Amino acid sequence: MISQRTRSAMVALAAALNLVAPAHAGEALASRLQAVADAYIADTAAGEKATAISISVSLPEDGGTVNITAGRVSNTAGAAAITPDTLFQIGSITKSFTAVTLLQLQAEGVLDLDDPLETWLPQYPAWRQVTLRQLLTMTSGIPSYDNVAAMIADIGQQGLSRHFTPAVLVGFVDPAYPGAPQPTSGYAYSNTNYILAGMVIEKASGRTVQDNFERRLFGPRYGLTSTFYRAGPYPPEISRLMASGYFVAEGFPGMKNLDGADVKAEDMSWGGAAGAAVSRPEEVNRWVRALFSSNELKRARPAGNSPRSCRCEPVKPSRNSPRTTRAGSGSASRVSSRPRSGPAGSTRANRWATAPFTSTCPARISLSPWH
Repeated sequence: MISQRTRSAMVALAAALNLVAPAHAGEALASRLQAVADAYIADTAAGEKATAISISVSLPEDGGTVNITAGRVSNTAGAAAITPDTLFQIGSITKSFTAVTLLQLQAEGVLDLDDPLETWLPQYPAWRQVTLRQLLTMTSGIPSYDNVAAMIADIGQQGLSRHFTPAVLVGFVDPAYPGAPQPTSGYAYSNTNYILAGMVIEKASGRTVQDNFERRLFGPRYGLTSTFYRAGPYPPEISRLMASGYFVAEGFPGMKNLDGADVKAEDMSWGGAAGAAVSRPEEVNRWVRALFSSNELKRARPAGNSPRSCRCEPVKPSRNSPRTTRAGSGSASRVSSRPRSGPAGSTRANRWATAPFTSTCPARISLSPWH
């Protein structure tokens, strides 16, 4: 979960943005943001074990971008400073890629968001009437596998190299198996929804999730030339570009033996279509802007369901789901007419937040602290 200190840093960043007029951003804005970033590292290094932060601010008024970094790529002696090109695990921002891919498949006539799950994944009879739309809007009633003690214990015993198939992840909450958690109600954030969505993508398209992302979304079309997805360990040619992140076992008693482990080389199959991608802040900004403005992506969205309006059917929060979720879903379910934040995400050691500023300072910021 994004900590209070991280949220405080976001507030400070917003203040810095509003104190500098967009027309005169440049060096003045960079100076203010650098001060915030440096202070963040100095203030949180001990308490949160945060060792670096990467910030990218996109100013649509003049098309400019301000990139700020502080800290180093690892906590080892002599480690190099991070740069705007350093990659990070982006966690649940991956969900936006998954959601857009499903929307594109709908636009192509391959599937419909109102299809029941049994159309594509009949092996899950307990959820046969759950629709694809409910998966994307977190209203399916399906619990999240990553909260299940059995999965946490599994990783604790086998380590961060443990590989999970999507079916195994779903199996942790499938009521067909003993010990499955109770269904949720109303709105309840669940990574299982997007693992199932990824399985539907593969079944409907005949291609892997990775292949779909690379063919449809990654590359120069949306400026995602350094954004990657692997439902497993990342190869050296990508991992060498990534910042290290260090797992903090507090709150995970079954994983105490992994405290302090560098997650850069971990097997990301546990996140899959719900959270396995890596990128850098400037590219996340490009992607969020594309979600708002790309005509091609607009054509894939259902009428009246744009990121700007966030018009989705109202949902009732579940008792076991906080009002403010820990990460952003791909299909918006906010009921306010003005989104206050963009996609967010977290992995075992990375925290992401994106926030559009559309009033006094028309900017978009992507923040990636890691520890």
